[in-house]
Amino acid sequence: MKYKKLYGTDMVLSNLCLGTAGFGEKLTKEQSFEMLDAFVRRGGNFIDTANVYCRWVPGLNNCSEKIIGEWLKSRGAYRNVVIATKGGHYTMGDPNRTSRVNETEIRKDLEESLHTLGLEQMDFYWLHRDDPDRPVEEIIDILEKLKAEGKIRYYGLSNYHTDRLKQAYDYLKKRGLNGSYAVSNQWSLAQANKNINTNQDPTMVTFSKEEYEWHKETKVPVIPFTSTALGFFEKLKKAGVLVEAGRLAAKGNQDMIPASIRAVYWNDENLKTYEILLKLQKETGHCLQALSAAFFFAQPFQAIPIGSGRTLEQLEGFLEASEIELSLEQFGK
Repeated sequence: MKYKKLYGTDMVLSNLCLGTAGFGEKLTKEQSFEMLDAFVRRGGNFIDTANVYCRWVPGLNNCSEKIIGEWLKSRGAYRNVVIATKGGHYTMGDPNRTSRVNETEIRKDLEESLHTLGLEQMDFYWLHRDDPDRPVEEIIDILEKLKAEGKIRYYGLSNYHTDRLKQAYDYLKKRGLNGSYAVSNQWSLAQANKNINTNQDPTMVTFSKEEYEWHKETKVPVIPFTSTALGFFEKLKKAGVLVEAGRLAAKGNQDMIPASIRAVYWNDENLKTYEILLKLQKETGHCLQALSAAFFFAQPFQAIPIGSGRTLEQLEGFLEASEIELSLEQFGK
């Protein structure tokens, strides 16, 4: 496993981050422990979770953090990993998605997360959603206050549009602070179709060309979620889809690919990328999942993809990416 010192911080992180949104829902506690053990055994030290994970399932409130908290205690792993969690998400089931991005609700989420995870201080804290009606300066002030109190070490913004990121960055620079430490928006090698994301939540933000240029300029790191497009390219291969000279040569059994994933990622550009990945696979021997994740290491700024799997085999495919070094040109970019 390779590591990098996250720009603007003193944190040395594995260049892959383990996502845990499925802990307690798609994976049992025992299976989740196996995933965590395997990740750490391979040298991973960066784990991503959220206060809201699994609250969308009745009876599974905050089970991802609960499982990680139990694992940290049972393994005595508090000093061996960096935990990143998120707060400020709207209440699940609220049809209006009423913003909870205010000091009271953020503190409530943070205190619950600290207690659940068994931590006194959060290594990295994300605001999970934005409130466009609230000045971004007020939001940054809340995070800086929590940092000054020792509740969090570092923070970042998740699902924030580029104009808001620019405002936050400029405000922090004006105050003589480091700037926003990282951003987590939805981004993968597979380009999402316009105005569609993986769960049809309009408050989720997909990485944009404008944001890409901003990261190139500022060097603010990106820690993207859905980084391997839910295994889209691997699913294409398993379905028997073939592309030749940039054109669909065999449709395969597309029913093997969930309709929700096809709706987001099925387009001509991604089919061309798929053809490139198949060629890279022949040249390097790496699986498509690993190549998809390795795309982020070729960027002109720091990018640490968040990924996981429903089986240890799938997780291994993601972890395989850590040592891969390719150029953007090799990915056709």
